[in-house]
Amino acid sequence: MKPIDVVRAIVYPLTESSVLIPLLVFCLLLALAQWAGLFGLLLLLIVIPAVFRYQMIVLEARARGVTPATPDLALFNWFGKAWTLFPVFVALFLTWATVAAGHYFGTAWAILPVLFASVFFPASIGVLAITRSPLQSLNPLALYRLWKRCAGTFWLATVFLLIASWLAAEAQTLPTVLANLVRLFLSFAFFSLVGSLIEHHGLTEEIEIPASPEKRTDEVLRDLESARADVLNHAYGFISRDNRAGGFKHLFDGIETDPDPVAAWAWYFERMLRWEDRLPALFFAQHYLHDQLMHGEHGPAVKLMMRCQHIDEQFRPLPEDLAAAIAAAEARGNTELAAVLSRN
Repeated sequence: MKPIDVVRAIVYPLTESSVLIPLLVFCLLLALAQWAGLFGLLLLLIVIPAVFRYQMIVLEARARGVTPATPDLALFNWFGKAWTLFPVFVALFLTWATVAAGHYFGTAWAILPVLFASVFFPASIGVLAITRSPLQSLNPLALYRLWKRCAGTFWLATVFLLIASWLAAEAQTLPTVLANLVRLFLSFAFFSLVGSLIEHHGLTEEIEIPASPEKRTDEVLRDLESARADVLNHAYGFISRDNRAGGFKHLFDGIETDPDPVAAWAWYFERMLRWEDRLPALFFAQHYLHDQLMHGEHGPAVKLMMRCQHIDEQFRPLPEDLAAAIAAAEARGNTELAAVLSRN
């Protein structure tokens, strides 16, 4: 990993708007919590887990080489995607261990838990992002495998965590809002760096780190459908606010990282047809059709066009796909569809 790549990973929260805007919002919410007295304590209980949860989303996206999803109100929910909240409890325990060591044994002894945390925590959240399993993130064997696989660069995360922790402590002399901004940037930069180190080594494709304990097929399918539902709900939020491009981009990113992209295209299309407004589904079908034609799936492509024409006779492929769509219809002997498309 080149030095410039490390720098880009660290400043990523400032250069990517989908991360920078949530960072600034979290900064303001934390400042409000600090000024709001008793209500502020309740706000902190809501905001701090949301910060960790979104940082895990950033880490996982960076590890997979995709843009993190824009957060929504579901981020502040304590339920759903419980694995993204697990770092909260790990961080609290490590902080307690450091404070307790300093209190009972003196400041010098507090260095030991700090050094342990600087080695353990980056590997723990790295394994968590890959496996989405809290148990695996505490598994010494999984942590060792990650460190062994990334020995050449993963030490950068440890060094950065130590430096960031020191800078965060020094930031307490700054005004409240600025101190929050500095601390949040350092924290987001750390998670971004860990994700980038994982992506550099291609660890999301590694089979040496167990993805999770053995699951029954129905459990795997249920988890996959739940993940797709989360992606679709997020995309619906964009589309319902007249941001079809943003919603489709979120769907395309989800399909790109889906273990079964072919099934994912069909799953999203079927679910979108259940919406009250079917028009977004037909626009999505144009991209679905593009993918089918690009992969030579003429039979499914013709069936998709026939189905969309049944819903809306005005349905047409994307302009750049029209010739391929006509050829697919002719190859399948559907001269009527080919004629309809040729009249366009």
